[in-house]
Amino acid sequence: MDALTWTQGSSPRRVMIVDDEDLVRASLADMVELSGYQVCGQAANGYEAARLIGSAHPDIVLMDIMMPTMDGVEALQIINATRPTCSLIISAYCSPGLLEQVTRAGAQGYLMKPFRPSDLVPAIETALAQFERSRLSTEIDRIEAFFERAWSQASAGSSIGRALEGALVEACGLIEETGYVLVVRQGARMRALSVRGVKGISPGQTLGPADGRLGVALQRQGICRSHLIGAPSDQAAVLSLQVALDDGVLGCLCLLAPEGYSFTRREECLLRAMVRGLSTFLFRVRESRPHAWNMWLDRRLGRVPAARRRR
Repeated sequence: MDALTWTQGSSPRRVMIVDDEDLVRASLADMVELSGYQVCGQAANGYEAARLIGSAHPDIVLMDIMMPTMDGVEALQIINATRPTCSLIISAYCSPGLLEQVTRAGAQGYLMKPFRPSDLVPAIETALAQFERSRLSTEIDRIEAFFERAWSQASAGSSIGRALEGALVEACGLIEETGYVLVVRQGARMRALSVRGVKGISPGQTLGPADGRLGVALQRQGICRSHLIGAPSDQAAVLSLQVALDDGVLGCLCLLAPEGYSFTRREECLLRAMVRGLSTFLFRVRESRPHAWNMWLDRRLGRVPAARRRR
């Protein structure tokens, strides 16, 4: 299997600050910016934070507890029920009961006021690492479940193509602003087997160039850029990993995003999970429904079935 190709994100982490005191918010904002992060939003209470979370898109929320209108615990419960987000509690109050409440609400850390600027970065990075480990584990479990359900559908006689595409669509949906294309090649023929959310490519479309191994061809062209497969220049960021479909048939699952998008290590891990699930699904279908598998692949590759070639 070819090495996965990706570009690590370089944008600063986005931080949202929630505190009912203006001076505290201003002080935290200065501290956050000086630490190399980007302040993407500020709120004076939990209600404002819950309302702004969708537009601010923070990587982490610095959340006070005792605030008017809505406190930090209730705000975290609402936020994590709708858009799970890493959070670090920053409060002058602490007790075992309060720690239990904020943990149940989904907080990843707790920093007592007052604190030194040097304490902020370790607290933020520890909270982010904990959140991302938990999030990634959950997402990988979900991807495995998507392909397990696809296998159940295919083994019960459902369309192989629809079951496969359903799992890929759901798995790809975990990564925002991203589409996918499953490129396959047999001999000199390279085609798009399954496509979703990508402009300029349709299922069954012949792609090029056809010379050389698929992974090498993709990497030679900057990993599946527009002049390779016909996608427009505004969809040029690609993360790809090779997968074997059948004897003599190679595949490459590519995640495509708008130009300038930077894929992250999380997305690398999710793509690996997608390829593992895809490979297992394909193997099980080939073993249990070989006739249906060959007919489906023949149609998708535009090749003449063996029975017709013998006539």
